[in-house]
Amino acid sequence: MGKQILKDGATDIIMKSAIYNGKVVTADRILPIGYVVMDGGLIGGVFEGEPPAELKQNGFDARGGWIAPGLCDIHIHGNGGFWGFMNADELLKMARSLVGLGVTAFLPTSVSLPHAQVIAAVKAAKDAMARQASGAYGGKAADAPSPDGARILGVNIEGPYISSKRPGAHLPMCIRNPKEKELDEIFAEAGDTLKIMTVAPEIEGGMELIDRLVAAGALPSIGHSDADAEQTNEAIRRGATHFTHLFNASRPFHQREPGCAFAALMNPDITVEIILDGKHVNFDSVKMAVKLKSTDKIVLITDAIHAAGQGDGEYNVWGFKVTVKNGAAKTPDGTMAGSVLTLNAAVKNAVGKIGLPPEQAFRMASFNGLRAIKMSDKAGELAAGKAADIAVFEPDFSCAATFIAGACVYEKGK
Repeated sequence: MGKQILKDGATDIIMKSAIYNGKVVTADRILPIGYVVMDGGLIGGVFEGEPPAELKQNGFDARGGWIAPGLCDIHIHGNGGFWGFMNADELLKMARSLVGLGVTAFLPTSVSLPHAQVIAAVKAAKDAMARQASGAYGGKAADAPSPDGARILGVNIEGPYISSKRPGAHLPMCIRNPKEKELDEIFAEAGDTLKIMTVAPEIEGGMELIDRLVAAGALPSIGHSDADAEQTNEAIRRGATHFTHLFNASRPFHQREPGCAFAALMNPDITVEIILDGKHVNFDSVKMAVKLKSTDKIVLITDAIHAAGQGDGEYNVWGFKVTVKNGAAKTPDGTMAGSVLTLNAAVKNAVGKIGLPPEQAFRMASFNGLRAIKMSDKAGELAAGKAADIAVFEPDFSCAATFIAGACVYEKGK
């Protein structure tokens, strides 16, 4: 048996199956050849070298590819032709489409909508979570069967409480200041399924909404904001320790007033999202962000719409036309309307375009997002006792296989 890298302290580990013959992505380095043992839905151990023959019989041969933590997208609107906030049936189809990309968990993300539709989106997420076999790491992972799609971890509400000056592709007629009655209904309906809400702190009632989100245990995220640096730092002090798609739909830098995005880069208490497709943010700007922020405080997200994975063409997005061409989704006036990025492609860009070590790139697309929503104790890294949510990638970062709770839910070509 090979040398165990990450131990769980147990005297005996019942080894039932393994993913082997691959480059194992640990938290701080790559094992050139190793294997991960899966035991009852959990990770039993991470080892260097070749596994015993009995583990190969029931295991999965990674064929020299990457054995990595399953990816987690905490900001995604749609994928594979499906939306994440319309209804539970469509959301579950979206979850099934994501496992082919190595995504094992995600937060379906709404947009600025009329209040009744915000409530409907929350209900859809709750319904879909209830229908998934093991939901958002409910109970002991070892006792729960695997869902057939990526785990739905809760809901991310992006808008409507954002700045009308920085709408991006959000519908202007839906953007508004927080209203107490609306918030009462959102918090009552969502409960602990509300994980993130984007807020422009400078709008009327914005700071108070941040306070309320913190009290409810949800993560306030600064975004679609025209806040200045002082307002941004005040919001961070109040608990808004996350920033929605850094640089996009936010006040730009000026030497005499650096704005919200620059303030987020300079403040060590905040984690920032980046859409790493080379379309939303120039790669050199990402390199600057890495130097100022470090990869530990950056979360790779897609902000993808339903057109992701569907190819170039024209699509109906929230009632208006969006054209997808050369990897970018734009409205007729040239505004970016989400993305068609996939999270494994973002990892590939982090390695190939930004020059990051693979272990850091994978961590930005797995552990960091889960940590932001206080769920990294469940998954996000290959460590004994964590959920066996694992993805195997080809050397080019395309997905070869995906495992959730130790069960193979996707295998390329099958």
